[in-house]
Amino acid sequence: MIVYTVHPESIYKMMREQGYYEGSRTHSDHADWFERQYNWMVTQMKKRLPNYEGDEYPVWVWKRHPDRNGPANLRRGTRGVILKLEIPDEDILWSDFESWHFPLNEGPCTSSEEEWKEAENWSTKEIEKSWEMIFDFEKLSNRDPDWSGTFDPEWIQGVTPRITMDQVKKVTRFIAKGPKLEKYGPPKKKK
Repeated sequence: MIVYTVHPESIYKMMREQGYYEGSRTHSDHADWFERQYNWMVTQMKKRLPNYEGDEYPVWVWKRHPDRNGPANLRRGTRGVILKLEIPDEDILWSDFESWHFPLNEGPCTSSEEEWKEAENWSTKEIEKSWEMIFDFEKLSNRDPDWSGTFDPEWIQGVTPRITMDQVKKVTRFIAKGPKLEKYGPPKKKK
């Protein structure tokens, strides 16, 4: 399966030196802020990917070629790379990008307004169970569009534990020109 991923050039340099890149908390701008959600995704990878041992943090990939200046990719002025990769489909856990925001915001993933109201009484465990809907494209396609909008299969994201140099088919280097981004997290306190 052909997929794409965006990384700072420094990560690509490290990948060339060691022959691979594994997801890492130290290389993520938002792993601290979303630790619970990333750990949940690692748990899902353990359950759903047959070749995953459960030691690596996710590496994010996309089915569609990313906009190198997209607001969630790299900060303005950062030297980056878009890697075109060929990865076996069984080594990628696919999810809906928009629905991933339910786990990120620690809210329930529901199919309707009625279910949302019921979710007010759900336990943390029930809310986390609802997050599994982000992997069920058929269920996402059948949700009430007035409630959740229309599922767009073009906005599918994937996670894989490791990418290797032999999977790289093309490298596109660039300098990010998008908006200036701060690291994710709470706003800085004014002095």
